Amino acid sequence: MSDYGTPGQAPGQFSVGDAIGYGWNKFKDNALIWIGILLIAAIIQVVLNLVFGGFSTSSDMSAAFSVWRIIGTIVTTIVGYLINAALVRGALHEVDGNKPAFGSFFQFTNVAAIIIASVIIGVAATIGFVLLIIPGLIVIFLTWWTLQFVIDQNEDAITGIKSSFRVISQNVGPVLLLALALVGINIVGALLCGVGLLVSIPITIIASTYAYRVLTGRYVAA
Repeated sequence: MSDYGTPGQAPGQFSVGDAIGYGWNKFKDNALIWIGILLIAAIIQVVLNLVFGGFSTSSDMSAAFSVWRIIGTIVTTIVGYLINAALVRGALHEVDGNKPAFGSFFQFTNVAAIIIASVIIGVAATIGFVLLIIPGLIVIFLTWWTLQFVIDQNEDAITGIKSSFRVISQNVGPVLLLALALVGINIVGALLCGVGLLVSIPITIIASTYAYRVLTGRYVAA
């Protein structure tokens, strides 16, 4: 049996409080796994930065190191995309009613679509930020659920971007309020010496995935 938001609330509707409360409840029931996966992700990123950026350059070796760092940037960026996808996959398990284990976060096969979609969004957002910032924020906002569509519904990169744009543009009010609330939560998390992000990031991903499922009329476990 599926649930959508609070009792008596029709499919396709959600409140910010419901989404954040849902994210918090799912996180606290599986907090160690979520904190563990975030710590592992942080360690991976630190190691990659050390491997690809931890060397000083000399005049003779600067070109070689520049190539090495370009490779490092590419590898680190792709790994970052896959980490984001893993967190979304974990959130999808939560809204399916399945507590994810460590291996569950990497249960996706459409890696190419994930990377292509992430690259397209990254390039579009960068261009938008160059154009006085606001267009970049709009791109990020309207493509917020691209990975949910790609992973959950196995859509290709372009279709996933279009689907995210369509659903969010049709529900700008509630989604924008949720986005602002989640940004605020993560700012508070960052101010707590960064440790609070271990809580705020999972809540954010689960809450946003909950909202995605509700607005697309798909299954949401209680």
